[in-house]
Parts: sequence; structure tokens; C-alpha cells
Amino acid sequence: MTKTLHHRACHLCEAICGLTLETTQGEDASLAITSIKGDPLDTFSRGHICPKAVALQDIQNDPDRLHQPMLRVGSEWQPIPWEDAFVLVAERLAAIQTRHGQNAVAVYQGNPSVHNYGLMTHSNYFLGQLKTRNRFSATSVDQLPHHLTSHLMYGHGLLLPIPDIDHTDFMLILGGNPLASNGSIMTVPDVEKRLKAIQARGGKVVVVDPRRSETAAMADQHLFVRPGGDAALLFGLLNTLFAENLTRDS
Repeated sequence: MTKTLHHRACHLCEAICGLTLETTQGEDASLAITSIKGDPLDTFSRGHICPKAVALQDIQNDPDRLHQPMLRVGSEWQPIPWEDAFVLVAERLAAIQTRHGQNAVAVYQGNPSVHNYGLMTHSNYFLGQLKTRNRFSATSVDQLPHHLTSHLMYGHGLLLPIPDIDHTDFMLILGGNPLASNGSIMTVPDVEKRLKAIQARGGKVVVVDPRRSETAAMADQHLFVRPGGDAALLFGLLNTLFAENLTRDS
């Protein structure tokens, strides 16, 4: 048997933690994953790993994992060739849209498809042909407000300001729970350690949230804002900044 080390990145969430995988090749040329660990040399994640990355081996070796398309015939599922599956999908989608309109078909994209290179670079060619307005993803409930704000303020939805969490001395989190989300948009592997590092260097973490979330529980201060009072709170912050001359021109 031959053992080989591979340095890869976990694609199951935005944190993109670095991984060290060990594979073993048997005499029959079969390849098996024997170990998945966090990569301590990854300058971004610094060896951090969560249960999702460890479970990649289970996904790879799952005996129920599908390796080809399946067609339901009556109450049973039967394997069919890829070419037949493509033809069937095209015919069914075209028939549905012809009968009910283009928006009768909806598209959902989420993890890990949005972290797949092939799907990121080629799926829009297919999705664009559907010409449906009903397109949903994890982004729909996670970060579209960020994109809209960036579009309105900076001219493009991907010009996203990223908090410098590793150098800040005051972290204000409005309604976010990065201990559960891994800091969506921030891309911060091991976010709990990074937040505690703010406190360790004398900084402060403040969470504004009507719920006592995991992040709120470890914050220096948790403000229970009344649900629906977000706008009033933010206008109050802006008023204080200008009234007390706390802003700067550059």
C-alpha cells in the first residue's frame, strides 16, 4: 500500500479551512481516505477544523452515495445513463415552462455547489437558458442585504467591506452569530478564537441581538434590541456620531 499526503481546502462552508488528507492506494489501485486533519501550515485557518470537514470521509465512502442518475419507475429507482438523464431533464423542463410559463421552474443553489469550480464557472450557461426569475440560494437568507448595500454604496454587489477582525479592538455585531455561521462574508476560520483574541488584547466584543445567541453568550456586552427596532437603533448611532462630532473626513 502507498500512502500519500494531500493539501486541500474544505468546500462545505465559506470559511474554506485548509486540510491535510492522507490517502492509501491498495494493490488493486483503489484509493481510500485514511485521515483528515486541519492543516497547521495554512496561514488562514491555522489548523482549525470542524466536524463537517472530518465528515468528508463519510461522504466519500457512504455506501448510499449515488454514482449515476436514478430514474423512478413506479415505486422503484433504476439507474440510467447520464446522456438519457440529460435528455429527460431538458424535455421535462421545456414541457413545464411551455405549459405554465418560464417562472414555473425555480432554481436553488447552495453549499457545496457554490463552492464547486465547475458549477461556478459553467452553471450560469444552463441557468441562463431557463430565463426564470425564481432563483434562490443560501445567499437568499444569508447575505443578499450585504450585496444590495454594497451595490447601492459602492456600485457593485461584490465590493464587500470585510471587518479586520484580527486587528480590531472593538467589534460590534448586529444580529450576526458568527460562532454558528463561521462569519458569513468575513471568511474567518476558527472565529471563536479570533473573537476571544480581541478580548485578550484588551478589546471589546458587543452583540446586538434579541436572542441570546452563541456569540452573544461570549461577548463582553449583549444588547437585547427589541425586534423591529433595528432602524431606530442605527439612526440613534448615526445621530450620536454626528451630534458628538465623532466622524472624520478621511
